[in-house]
Amino acid sequence: MRTSRRAVLGLGALALLLPRRLAAGPTVNGRKFLFVFCPGGWDPALVFAPVFSSGVDHLRADEPARVGDLAYTASTSRREVTSFLEAWGEQTVFINGVEVPSVAHDVCTRWTMTGDALSSTDDWVSIIAGHGSSSLLMPNVHISGSVYPIRYGSAHVRLGASGQLASLLDGSALDGSDLQVSPLDPGVVALQDAVLRRRVQRWSDQRGGGQAATLASAELLALDRARALAPEVDALRGGTSELQDALSVACSCLERRLSRTATVAFGIGGNGRWDTHADLSLQDALYVELFRSLDATLTRLASSSGDAGGTLLDETVVVVLSEMGRTPQLNHSNGKDHWTWTSAMLLGGGLPGGRTIGGYDDALIGRPVDLDTGEVADGGASLLPGHVGATLLALADVDPAEFVSVEAGEPIGALLV
Repeated sequence: MRTSRRAVLGLGALALLLPRRLAAGPTVNGRKFLFVFCPGGWDPALVFAPVFSSGVDHLRADEPARVGDLAYTASTSRREVTSFLEAWGEQTVFINGVEVPSVAHDVCTRWTMTGDALSSTDDWVSIIAGHGSSSLLMPNVHISGSVYPIRYGSAHVRLGASGQLASLLDGSALDGSDLQVSPLDPGVVALQDAVLRRRVQRWSDQRGGGQAATLASAELLALDRARALAPEVDALRGGTSELQDALSVACSCLERRLSRTATVAFGIGGNGRWDTHADLSLQDALYVELFRSLDATLTRLASSSGDAGGTLLDETVVVVLSEMGRTPQLNHSNGKDHWTWTSAMLLGGGLPGGRTIGGYDDALIGRPVDLDTGEVADGGASLLPGHVGATLLALADVDPAEFVSVEAGEPIGALLV
């Protein structure tokens, strides 16, 4: 009885997605994006910025290290970072010395994701997802984290921290509700499914086949793939603090060609568990879980087939961000306060990896960069969130000039080769 009710609601939930996607949309290159946001402000000096000067405090076991051309901070308490870079260093890009000109979490988050504190344009995720293929059922699967859509709000399907999408897909959203729904037998559910399919086919026939038929066929395939995803999404119901679980669902959406982008936040709670004003060593465990989960994610993407004969990792840029950094020196509580310079990390996606873009001086202040080479250079550009965002848009085959002013940032040409 319960199963039939749920199946009916699941059919309805998927059908609700149908009208907005059955329309011609832009075609794009094959690159996909997985955004991992670390709210609260990580300390770049613990991984990305091996600045060991008298002006920068480190944890006791920290030491400078190098894997290939990547210089980083190593520690016996963060061995997972070293293991990750040994395995994936050639797929890794550090972007150091990005200035986010604020110390307020909400303002910095907006700036990091849009290049503008006022959010007068969509965030990078929304723009990229909004320029995805019209055959995608869930252009961006939003598992958790902040997005700021203006023009491209319809590109997001919010899974939610408590697995709301799963509740719709399997019908359990009815549990505890005051809706009176008569139980249906599975045969009736199958009949409704057939009616939906005939409706889509009729829509295609009325428009004379061609592109309409292609879109309709792709939409029905996406519906089938979404149904198959429901049991995996169900694992997130009730909320989870496990980054790996969320990334697994994100990978499934990319593998099944349901989505072009996916967004996950790691370390939610208050202003974010990375906000270590007291006891900087708390970031050790966060970095350990982050890099352990990223290792599993890249391993999975590298074992999945892409659309162009390579792997899904070849076609997916994993973007790892935090909205701010931490001050160079410890405060009286052995923590670090808000700092306006931070780092970002890009993985996979066919990027020229194994390198660092930009850098810091001995006071952990970002240094100017030659955008064409990625090297620190006097007279170069001071990196801003807009430089990172413009680069991501260019990688997605979206014209950055439409969304990012030259003053806010230009693409980093060294990553577009």
